[in-house]
Amino acid sequence: MGKKMGRIRDVARESGVSIATVSRVMNSNTNVKPETRQRVLEATKRLDYVPNPAARALTTKRTQTIAAIIPTIENSVFAKFVAAIEQAMSKQNYSLVLSVSNADDALELAAAEKLLAMGAEGFILSGSDHGDILIDLLRRRQIPFAFTSVFDPTSDVATIGYDNSALAASAVLYLAEKGHSKIVVVHGPLVESDRTVARKMGAISADHLLNKLHFVETNLSVAGGKAAVLEILAIQPRPTAILCFSDVLALGVYFGLEDAGLHVPTDVSVMGFDNLDWSKETIPALTTVNLPARQMGIAVAEQLILTLENATPLVSQELDGNIIERNSVRILSRQK
Repeated sequence: MGKKMGRIRDVARESGVSIATVSRVMNSNTNVKPETRQRVLEATKRLDYVPNPAARALTTKRTQTIAAIIPTIENSVFAKFVAAIEQAMSKQNYSLVLSVSNADDALELAAAEKLLAMGAEGFILSGSDHGDILIDLLRRRQIPFAFTSVFDPTSDVATIGYDNSALAASAVLYLAEKGHSKIVVVHGPLVESDRTVARKMGAISADHLLNKLHFVETNLSVAGGKAAVLEILAIQPRPTAILCFSDVLALGVYFGLEDAGLHVPTDVSVMGFDNLDWSKETIPALTTVNLPARQMGIAVAEQLILTLENATPLVSQELDGNIIERNSVRILSRQK
């Protein structure tokens, strides 16, 4: 049988202090002498004592827990984002609880209610398009929350992320500078993501010189990207470049073009969006728009903790994305 873990009263007896003093040490209270703190910490190590979060919450009225609701865990950009949140929170003795909404308002609301019941003190929400009931619930409970993956300085909720519209516009202009004037944009369902809507609007805004963008909507998956190629190849004259609003879609486009006997970038150039970990490993390596997922996770975690600890107001924060140039876009002669 494993060794039985110690209890708080055992730690107090072992270190020769009161239970209240042990509690102060466990809660990082500075009103404890350094030598006393060290004695208590040594006792907790000898006794394998681990504080009971539920008991501590009853005493302090705090759970030090922040919730994040994301649309999916199938996209590695969210994995990078969540890992950064958790890392930043653990440094401040905070915990992260996670739920997936599948871009469904009803599921998101149900998840939020469960997370609140668990004692979540702050919320991280992807995008800025959320049900009014959820927003009203968080405001009534006076729960601090922020929108991520977007930046909108006019929003009455703090947005911590990037300008999707501007980044999409920069991608279109990049392809135009490489000589491409016949460009197809492949994107996921507009009804599921305000980020996709913003990217489409940004692409359109950059199209004033080309006026020849063609948009294809498909499922946000590798299979969706592959299926989009069938529609793209029916366009005449055939596009010279395909801009995908997700690296996942770009991978599917690679497969679809390969099935059609076409080569990237010799026959068709392809550009992605996200800079997922594997995008540099494709053949050819994928040119893509890099999103600052890790920086965003750290930024939102740090802001929420400051709000919960010091009542520091949440503020919108723009993070920079950039184009990662690799080998999937061919330079063409200027076309008129």
